[in-house]
Amino acid sequence: MKSRFPAEPLYPMEPVTCLKAFDSEQHQYQVKWDGVRIMVFYDGGKVTIRNRRLKSRTLQYPELKIISDLISFPVILDGEVIALKNGTPSFPQVMRRDRIQSAETAQLMVSQIPIAYMVFDLLYYQDQSLLQLPWYQRQEILRNILPSQGPFHLVENFSQGIVLFEEICRLGLEGIVAKATDSVYLTGGKSRHWQKIKNRPRITCLIGGYTMRGPTINSLLMGLLQEENLLFIGRVGSGLTDEEWTRLTRILSAEQRRSPPFINSPRIKGVFWVEPHYSMLIEYGDWTEESRLRSPVIKELSLLR
Repeated sequence: MKSRFPAEPLYPMEPVTCLKAFDSEQHQYQVKWDGVRIMVFYDGGKVTIRNRRLKSRTLQYPELKIISDLISFPVILDGEVIALKNGTPSFPQVMRRDRIQSAETAQLMVSQIPIAYMVFDLLYYQDQSLLQLPWYQRQEILRNILPSQGPFHLVENFSQGIVLFEEICRLGLEGIVAKATDSVYLTGGKSRHWQKIKNRPRITCLIGGYTMRGPTINSLLMGLLQEENLLFIGRVGSGLTDEEWTRLTRILSAEQRRSPPFINSPRIKGVFWVEPHYSMLIEYGDWTEESRLRSPVIKELSLLR
């Protein structure tokens, strides 16, 4: 049955969290890419690009507008935009694209920070809404109509969740998503038909400052080096013993500096800036849209070895 192209953009379907990878004949599994959730709306004439909150991203990712050259009929695509650094997806890298404010800068960044659009679902095709079709049928149509060309890449489906999760952990990727093969697309909310199983990746950061509780340091300010600049990516206050915090206080008190070492200095009361000489290995949950690490834990500190 024919249906009109949606007058209003659709909020994406979201997965719930699952704590452990599993195998099931009723599910297929996809890599969870570490990027920005993006939906592409092509009504047959105009291309509009939006994020999960329906904010326009047409300016930030102009290369995705070539969908009008690849497909001659209206579609709505759902997927994740990623940017690579050293061969692996980098959330801070893709956020440099996502925060662009001018068309001139966007065109410049197309070559400086190329992106890939990892497409994993199809919500509208020609004159039909596909929201009520089961997932496996939407996948069949998607693979028949969308070529992997330019920035567009079809996300691969796997039948073994446990094996896939072990492999993405080995590669240091974000996680996997288990999708029920008979599930419809439920817009605007979370559904148990999609379940995300997350790897807790690790990243090496530099210490750019600290805060104190009483006479002892209680949190460290994390910095990520990007092209000679130190990017503030959050605070971490767990993972060390009381004795280690005390030792750290003695060491870092001799490394203080007057000005912040970060290019995006945070506004934090009572912060002490330090020379970013020391590195730390951080385990974290994921990235926020503000390029901060969520649920960070210190796993190793170079100055405490």
